[in-house]
Amino acid sequence: MRIVGFGDLYCDYYFKNNELIGVMGGKTNANIIANLSKYYDTSFIGVTTNDTPGLLTLKSLECLGVDVKNIKVIEGSCKKFFISEEGYTTVCPYCNRDLSYKGIKTTYEMVLPHIKEDDILIVDSLNELSLNILKNVDNKAFLDIGYLGNLRFLSLDEIIDMIESRFIIINMNERVYDYLKKKFSIDSQDLYDYFKCEVLIITRGKRGADIIYNDEFEKKEIENPSVEVDTNGAGDAFFSEFIHTYLEENEVNTKMISKAYIKASTLSRIVVSKLGARSHILPLKKIINYKECICDKFDYQ
Repeated sequence: MRIVGFGDLYCDYYFKNNELIGVMGGKTNANIIANLSKYYDTSFIGVTTNDTPGLLTLKSLECLGVDVKNIKVIEGSCKKFFISEEGYTTVCPYCNRDLSYKGIKTTYEMVLPHIKEDDILIVDSLNELSLNILKNVDNKAFLDIGYLGNLRFLSLDEIIDMIESRFIIINMNERVYDYLKKKFSIDSQDLYDYFKCEVLIITRGKRGADIIYNDEFEKKEIENPSVEVDTNGAGDAFFSEFIHTYLEENEVNTKMISKAYIKASTLSRIVVSKLGARSHILPLKKIINYKECICDKFDYQ
């Protein structure tokens, strides 16, 4: 059994008080895979680029033991996110350029041949690539919905058709839930019924999470929340522990949910106390020299 993610890798740049602190590979399902690599055989399938940021995204998974042999290195400029206290942007704050390519380079043909029968899939987008893969394999899958993306343009029936009965656990950001709730006049129980997953989690940051399973609703709170340095990656780490506990227990009941929440909230408290989505398992890389700009060619340690 392997835990597998797929797609185009990102490089994250972290700033504090307008100062560049460091860089690291990013992307939601890659972050989840990174967290799970200490427990399981893991693999990522997809695309990165041959520039410095692109190769860094590959190495930052490889050094954690993630199988990266099916990541294709293409010519171009890596997708990048520049993250600060104000949020994130794809435009470099040093040179005001967005050098990243547009769209998705990972294709169905790149991914499907490398998915094994007993692989477990981590999905972080309901784009055309993910939907085509899911329609053509029977593998267990977990879904993280952290961003609306194309969901904002779809009807409720279209969303249900994509998700219904396909995922074991769905982890949904509060912003996504609030949007769907308002647009379609539905609540979390409705979504659970429509999606037909085993567990639906709606994460609410430092206020905890709502969890629905076996037609039971639990509102979980975080006691003594940590002082937040950076919330990036907290949801990814949270979900990774839910996945790990589910695979350990192999059933959904009150014990499993309680155990998963305790472990997930503990890890997320550690993550928010540091700058960077993976800093709890891998230090940010420091840029020590660069040519033209930090978004292009640089040396790091």
